[in-house]
Amino acid sequence: MKRELDFVLDVARFISSAERFPSSPHHREVGRFLKESLKGLGDLETQPLETSLLKPLNGWVEIGPDRFGAIPYTNSPSAVVGGILTDCGYGLEREIRGKNLKGKIALVREGKLPFREKEKLLYLKGAAGIIVFRPEVDHYYSGISAGLLPTVSVKPSDARLWAEGSQVVIGSQTQRVKVGGANIWVERGEGTKVITLIAHYDTKPFTPGAIDNALSVALLLWLALHFEPPRGYRLRILFTDMEEYGLWGAESFVQTRPQKEILDTVAISVDTVGWLTPAILVRDGEGFCSLSLIEKCREVADSLDLNIAFTEGRSGRSDHIPFRRRGARTLFFAS
Repeated sequence: MKRELDFVLDVARFISSAERFPSSPHHREVGRFLKESLKGLGDLETQPLETSLLKPLNGWVEIGPDRFGAIPYTNSPSAVVGGILTDCGYGLEREIRGKNLKGKIALVREGKLPFREKEKLLYLKGAAGIIVFRPEVDHYYSGISAGLLPTVSVKPSDARLWAEGSQVVIGSQTQRVKVGGANIWVERGEGTKVITLIAHYDTKPFTPGAIDNALSVALLLWLALHFEPPRGYRLRILFTDMEEYGLWGAESFVQTRPQKEILDTVAISVDTVGWLTPAILVRDGEGFCSLSLIEKCREVADSLDLNIAFTEGRSGRSDHIPFRRRGARTLFFAS
């Protein structure tokens, strides 16, 4: 067991040694490493990907004479905007329903709803910009914007210093870049039914991504090296790219597969495992996973006396979702 654990941790350390924003040097290096590691394990395939993004460069928040560091969300418009700081909780509709946000700067916590849905609500309410923080960790949280409002992320410890009603100015500096990458996968076994285990290997900017998602990639690489598919099944280990940028890799992958295959697929996202709170998400930001598969997981967890939460995640999204949209059964292993 120690040898297996050491392998997984060594691979995770290598993958998370730098950020993997699409087309960055380490992103390309990890892609080459995965392809080389999977050679000879089965039918190895790749799918090139290309898109453009507004890449974060620099951000800030000014309140009076004080300037605080910030990171723009990917696809945030470049702008400098000011207004009255208004605390909008998690940015849920019920929290902002009675607020006058026209021309104001919304202070929003990440979680409970996909961010781009919050951004649309705040845009429709007339907000001038958004400051975001994630309460659980005192660090900048990188995310992706719908491109409607200048959006910057700050540390929770900074955000808690600011009084609602203060005049603030936020700066978001981003640059349009073309990025490329690739989905990488290997298949073994024969049969019409497919088990697809998925882990994305890209990260948000400024994020080494040990939990999101280097450890998951290392775990699936170990499985690819050691796990044989059940009789009558094909096992697909799929390393997706550009998950952080709208599930782009998984969406591109499912478009290439026959509908019959998708209907015979169990798609399992392994994403953000390794954090303090291991969980199987019964629900994610777009809906419910397969209840029959979740019950099977409960049976296994109980038989092994595993302390794993089965919980509803209202904001989490991962690469099983494009599969589910087309009819596959899905699971979401996370934290």
